[in-house]
Amino acid sequence: MLLIFLLSSIPGEIDNPQLKFLTEVDPQWQNLLHVPLFGLLQIFWLRAMTRNRVFKVKTTLICCVVSLSYALFDEWHQMYVPGRFSSLPDMGLNTLGVAIATLLFWWWSKQTKQILNQSHVSGENNDEG
Repeated sequence: MLLIFLLSSIPGEIDNPQLKFLTEVDPQWQNLLHVPLFGLLQIFWLRAMTRNRVFKVKTTLICCVVSLSYALFDEWHQMYVPGRFSSLPDMGLNTLGVAIATLLFWWWSKQTKQILNQSHVSGENNDEG
């Protein structure tokens, strides 16, 4: 969350030649960076809040609320940074990142559970023989 805050605190124009590259990125690419940034935030929250990487709806909803609340805060924060602005499309991209990350975590959790179940069943069969 600190990284997102620091990145969104960078003014729209920078005079420092060493940091100028941060503001010279095409605005469309800058907007698309919202998806992986907030997707990673969601993955980090899901990993931190789940036991044994098991997907639970209640925990997932809590993580979504936290990630999307921070996305709202970040958009509000950008309104006060010179040369930056807040927008609904940015919030939509933040939401898309959270949604994609949640789906990927759910899929990964399901795959992990199947692999563990298969190894547990094959372990029981080996014990009998």
